Amino acid sequence: MGSAEQTVYEIAVIGAGPAGLTAAMYSARQGFSTVVLGGEVGGQTAWAGTIDNYLGWQAISGQELVQRFREHVAAFDVTCREGELVSAIVPGEGDTFDLYTRAGASLRARAVIIATGKAPNRLSVPGETELIGRGVSYCATCDAAFFAGSDVAVVGPGEAAAEAALQLSKLGARPQVLSPAVLKVSDIIAEALDSAAVPVRAGVKVVRIEGEGSVTGITLRDTATRAEETLPVRGVFIETGAIAAAEFTGGLVETNERGEIVVDRMGATSTPGIYAAGDVTDGLGKQVIIAAGEGARAAIAAGRDLKRR
Repeated sequence: MGSAEQTVYEIAVIGAGPAGLTAAMYSARQGFSTVVLGGEVGGQTAWAGTIDNYLGWQAISGQELVQRFREHVAAFDVTCREGELVSAIVPGEGDTFDLYTRAGASLRARAVIIATGKAPNRLSVPGETELIGRGVSYCATCDAAFFAGSDVAVVGPGEAAAEAALQLSKLGARPQVLSPAVLKVSDIIAEALDSAAVPVRAGVKVVRIEGEGSVTGITLRDTATRAEETLPVRGVFIETGAIAAAEFTGGLVETNERGEIVVDRMGATSTPGIYAAGDVTDGLGKQVIIAAGEGARAAIAAGRDLKRR
């Protein structure tokens, strides 16, 4: 499409999770015309059961927090195009960028903030999607405290699963690690698992997560004998990795070996005018409160850049 057919914004935010929505709010507060493009508002936050580590809320459900995100952003002059996924970013005329959506629409922006988060690798087994936030979790840091005194399963082939199990154990849960093959961990981590008396079962595959309303168990299949058994647990922590959700950048910004966007301390990427915030970046700590802070920082930095231009 030609530029005459495009709507032009000063700042376009890609992603509607806590990083993206906070960035949009801070952008609008600075007086910049702002658009948000993304999937479901709230992102993975909406999956969370109870969140107790977001400052100001000692306990709030993910869905309630997302509703408050919506209400807060709605108080500002932000165009929110929910359900419009970006398929490409292309440098435009002058110092602008053209954004194209999967639906065939396009728009132009002077600055872009990428806040598309990470998509966890799922097991894709029955019960998984239905029980997210009801015992199924992809974040031990977020949810471990809710399982003190409970039997839980940690599913994964490597150190992420082992570290999640250790964190759960420290907070009073009774975890065991389930791996489809020999667990790949360092000697230090292996010793820590032994010291914490965390059982590790190799050669098992999850075929179903059991429960109605909440997790009650997990059905496993022995990869050698094909025999199945059901293990009673209250929680299932899936630690099989995650994919940074920014395939549409097409090499426009630098990424690391995990596909995360490399940013500096202000959230700037390797391409002037493009910023990134939240789980999609190479920053430490994939948490709602960190994502929100990074979104605010990126918007402030982008606004300062636009004023200088």
